[in-house]
Amino acid sequence: MVNVYDKLMNMKDQSKLLLGLIQKNGPVTRNQIMDATGMKLTTLKRFMQPLLDEGFIIEVGIDKSTGGRPPTLYDVNPKGSYVIGIDISRTYTETVITNLKMGIIDLHRFEPPHDPTDTVNQISLYVKDALSRLGIAKSLVLGAGIGTVGPLDRKKGVILNPANFPSNSWINVPIRDMFKEKLSLPIVIDNGANAAVLAEHLFGIGKGIDNISYFHCGVGIRTGAISSGNIVRAINEYEDAFGHMVVDIKGEPCYCKNRGCIETMCSIPSITKKFKKLLEQRYSSSDDESKSLDRIDYLYICNAAEQGDKLAEEVILNAATIFGIGLANYINLINPQLVILSGPLVKNSSLFYDTCVAIALQRKYIKNHKISFSREGYFKEHAISIGAAALLVEEILSMPKYISGINMEV
Repeated sequence: MVNVYDKLMNMKDQSKLLLGLIQKNGPVTRNQIMDATGMKLTTLKRFMQPLLDEGFIIEVGIDKSTGGRPPTLYDVNPKGSYVIGIDISRTYTETVITNLKMGIIDLHRFEPPHDPTDTVNQISLYVKDALSRLGIAKSLVLGAGIGTVGPLDRKKGVILNPANFPSNSWINVPIRDMFKEKLSLPIVIDNGANAAVLAEHLFGIGKGIDNISYFHCGVGIRTGAISSGNIVRAINEYEDAFGHMVVDIKGEPCYCKNRGCIETMCSIPSITKKFKKLLEQRYSSSDDESKSLDRIDYLYICNAAEQGDKLAEEVILNAATIFGIGLANYINLINPQLVILSGPLVKNSSLFYDTCVAIALQRKYIKNHKISFSREGYFKEHAISIGAAALLVEEILSMPKYISGINMEV
């Protein structure tokens, strides 16, 4: 049986462009597609027909009539093809199976990420079992996208040397080839923040917005950006450059060999370290006290701050203030229309999020700059895995949104 990947790759570029348009904007009528692409009806029919014949798109209803026969609405077939999205982060690994609309069909998460071989084996076993359980033939799976912590060699599909992973075996890992061998599917890889911001741009809260910045606040500070509709790529696919913006030249040493980086004051480990240090200064040290300190994590601190604990509030407010100042500097340089703050720290601390936004708005240079903020975005904690699936589809469709002269907005 011919699989959906080969069917799609054998289609003309115009058909793939139409699929991308319908995927992101459907349900749509033929007239709306012609308005968006400038195609004549005869040309449109010629390139739509293969998509209908192969089951990539289907008729989903009738639109309101503006005079004459009501037009047919077209959308992607929710059961025509599927995509796998994989998020390999520092504190968890998540895998989703989606349809072409990036709707989650099934999800699996385990934590923390084990060594590479074990991680690939666990994910591959889940995919095999899930497809069987859901009754999805493997021939209907387009492939898998991976969003992970950088730095990466994206072209070779290699994770280079990520900092602060719970296992020290994630060095020069050929993750793409490992998954290809296990899944026998096309695989693409990118850093997780890029995947997340792409998901929000194409299908989430940033749809229709061409300048978006995404911040994932967790063990590290990960950043992805869309500028003029394109992913902004850093050297070696680093996603933590913002986290290593220096805001205090005499501050705490950072693993990057600098001092006073944002990450040394605003990440989960730095907040936890600061809280424990201040707590130790309050009480005389003892074995019992040391044991109780060992049990304190960032969730405890976030919850304590929300409940009015003064020390926890102080630590969260200090971290959020520094992050907000860094964010204001970032906004002055990049000029985004939308800023999404996400990750476990933002999810669990409204105080951190609210303070970051307030300080950034107060300190940014252009006061009347119309900028929106979002807490967690549309896809929340699933943005990276869904974005990884979207990356795979965009790779196959060769990013038709950016073909000159084509208006993809319907």
